Amino acid sequence: MIKRFLATALSMLFLALPLLGEETKAEAKKSEKDAEPVKFVRQHKVHLGTGDLAYTSTAEEIYLKDAEGKNTAKFFTISYAKDGVTNFETRPITFVFNGGPGSASVFLHFGLVGPKVIDIPSDAQDPGAPPYKLRDNPSTIFRATDLVFVDPVGTGYSRAAGDKKDEDFWGYDEDADSVAEFLRTFITQHNRWNSPKYILGESYGGIRTSLLLPRLADLGVGLNGVVLISPALNLATLPFIVEGNDQSFATTLPALAATAYYHKKLPDNWKDLDTLLREVEQFAGSEYLVALFRGDRIEKGEKDRVAEKLHRYTGLSKDYILRSNLRVNAFRFAKELLRDQGKTIGMLDGRYEQNEIDNVASESNNDPFEAKTGPIYITSFQSYLRNELGVDFDKRYVGSNRSANQKWKRPAAGRHAFAGFVDVTGSLAQATKDNESLRVFACGGYNDLVTSYFALKYMLEHSGIDAERIELHDYPGGHMMYLHRPSAESLSNDVVKFIEKGR
Repeated sequence: MIKRFLATALSMLFLALPLLGEETKAEAKKSEKDAEPVKFVRQHKVHLGTGDLAYTSTAEEIYLKDAEGKNTAKFFTISYAKDGVTNFETRPITFVFNGGPGSASVFLHFGLVGPKVIDIPSDAQDPGAPPYKLRDNPSTIFRATDLVFVDPVGTGYSRAAGDKKDEDFWGYDEDADSVAEFLRTFITQHNRWNSPKYILGESYGGIRTSLLLPRLADLGVGLNGVVLISPALNLATLPFIVEGNDQSFATTLPALAATAYYHKKLPDNWKDLDTLLREVEQFAGSEYLVALFRGDRIEKGEKDRVAEKLHRYTGLSKDYILRSNLRVNAFRFAKELLRDQGKTIGMLDGRYEQNEIDNVASESNNDPFEAKTGPIYITSFQSYLRNELGVDFDKRYVGSNRSANQKWKRPAAGRHAFAGFVDVTGSLAQATKDNESLRVFACGGYNDLVTSYFALKYMLEHSGIDAERIELHDYPGGHMMYLHRPSAESLSNDVVKFIEKGR
């Protein structure tokens, strides 16, 4: 998930270690070199509605090595394999990761694709305090594919090794290089080279996926398809940098409208959400863009007409919109929409709301989506790791690494003086030209104010990817639209169909 401006404050705890003598350091390095990767294996069953599915979970460390055979990183991964499969060429395997950058895969694992998921309110309400409950996930895509959850270095239990530091892996290129090598190593160790292979990434996972594709091709790893959930691809379409960037206002507007509709803040009555969104999409891509392009030269009459429509679509006052110069900042919208109630809404999921302490600030005091969903994931997952997967660790599991997010390095090709917004859409498109069997499934949630569904549509329709190779879906809900249970079921069924089409 994009966490740069939204992550809850997770401070890193540094342990003060005594200085080691040279002999002790040598012994420590030797001990690390000789240490065997840990592995925890257990058998399970999950009820899928049509019957029980028996499977094996493997929680293990995968060591990455440099050209000299020295350990550089320890990836901790959890995988699920269907029991009784004798020919792996008939069973797909999907590698799953979240985004951030700096996010572990716990959110997809426990929210959508795992055999068990957290039992969280579907209507964006506060889940309350522990104990939290898990439930079997009858719609899991595990029906169609084995699963491998990827925690990049610095997240989960994955850490740098040898002479490397975690932050050596924190960057567009550095992250993609290490994750590609992890996939190659896992495939080799588990004998899955000729299995149908998919990547499923969320948020920054869209960028990671696009950067992985040429690297995996260089390693000889063939892919059947990619699944992108609320992906970031072109940062110019996101609402983080808006000064002089009118494109972001246009691509975010339909999500603002969907969220205002959800909270019943629109001045007009609409037949349904679909009717509203089709009208707003048309406006955003035509009249609104033209008005923004005119800048300070726009005539008063035109500016007034556009402001009136923005009032109808966002619920914000016409006066506020005019004072904003027709540019509705998504972060300010989150604060402004329910200001009269003393509340703010979530950026990653605008359905979430909570009371504010400072009701005159221009932006929210905290993000209710982060506040309401973060603890339940980490608490439930920690218990699940130990009690159901048998993972016997006492070290910290890092769900979201804010330090990694803040230290992330730009791609090498984009570090020159005139480098602009990072846009990896071209890498994704090129991969579909190089691999003519590669298919793309992409989806967004209506109430995601960060990686909006309309921005995703815009990016893919300007990508050069053949239309017949893309499946594009929208669902009620936010960035993690699967928190809305009907959307989770629809999304899972759509992904299963996507995978089954590749057989």
